Amino acid sequence: MRIQKNTDVQINPFQNQDNVRTAAGAGKTAHKSGNLSSVSGANLKGESLVQQRQGLARKQALKVVSDAFGGEKKLDAQMQGIKDEIKRLQDVINEKTADTIENDARLKELQEQYGIDSDGEESKELSKLAFKANHSKEGLSDEEKSQMSEYQQQALYYVAKNQQNALDIDQAKAQQAGNVQGYADMKRERAKSQDMLKAQDAAEEIMDAANGEAIALLTQEAVEHVDEEQKEREEEAKEAAEKKKEEKKEEAKKLEKEAMQQEMIENIKQHAAETQRTSADTKRAVARRERAEAESMGAEDAQKTIISEGTSMEDTQNAVNSEITNILNKLSLLSSDVKGSTVDSQI
Repeated sequence: MRIQKNTDVQINPFQNQDNVRTAAGAGKTAHKSGNLSSVSGANLKGESLVQQRQGLARKQALKVVSDAFGGEKKLDAQMQGIKDEIKRLQDVINEKTADTIENDARLKELQEQYGIDSDGEESKELSKLAFKANHSKEGLSDEEKSQMSEYQQQALYYVAKNQQNALDIDQAKAQQAGNVQGYADMKRERAKSQDMLKAQDAAEEIMDAANGEAIALLTQEAVEHVDEEQKEREEEAKEAAEKKKEEKKEEAKKLEKEAMQQEMIENIKQHAAETQRTSADTKRAVARRERAEAESMGAEDAQKTIISEGTSMEDTQNAVNSEITNILNKLSLLSSDVKGSTVDSQI
């Protein structure tokens, strides 16, 4: 992570970079020891623990960078002040130099007007008088002024002004040189210290620690989630096994019931067949007896007493069917629900 120098930062309630490093170290210790719930209590914003940890780490990282950035801004302001002073002094030098050039031009005009040699005795005497006028509290006396030539009286101002300009220029150049040296020293020390780079490295360490802790938290959550899913799968498998077991029990009961029904129907069929045979034999015996009796009776009376075997067979079949239906109704089943139990209608 590299935070640009012009990034806006928010100041947070941490004292210094050492405290931030200590907090980062404490975060790593908490991660190693498994104490993963030491940052905050109530989560008023509804954020997860990972989001809270990362938010705190961002604040710590921004604090480190903002402190360093604040120092950089102060240093920038100081260096800019030095640059401004160097420029101001250069303006003074330029102004004084221009004024000196103008004064020299006026002196040259006066020297030509009065025929004065710039290196002559009168010019040297004028320089002494101008120096006294600039540096003496009393200035020039009336006697000294009265002894000055007309040229000296008119040129005194320009010579004195140029002398003062020379002093001001020298002083400005000396100050300027000192500021230039100071600026160079600050720039060199700044390059050595690299506070911003160090702050960015510290911020990276904090974020790395937070990310590592976040990974640990997410891993723990993932493990817990897997455990929960495993438990759910085990419970579902158990429920499915119990359900299947119950289904097998119901199927066994059903098969057992069907077997009993089938056996009962077979018994009924057998009983019905036996009953039919017995009834048929009885009917035939009765019929033979009645025919024998009829032979001794008249034809009209015999016709009335003959028993029809077909009618007896039909009555017997109806009785069997009625008995089967009654049994099925008692078992609460329909005859069509019984597998393989269809009764032959030709019994």
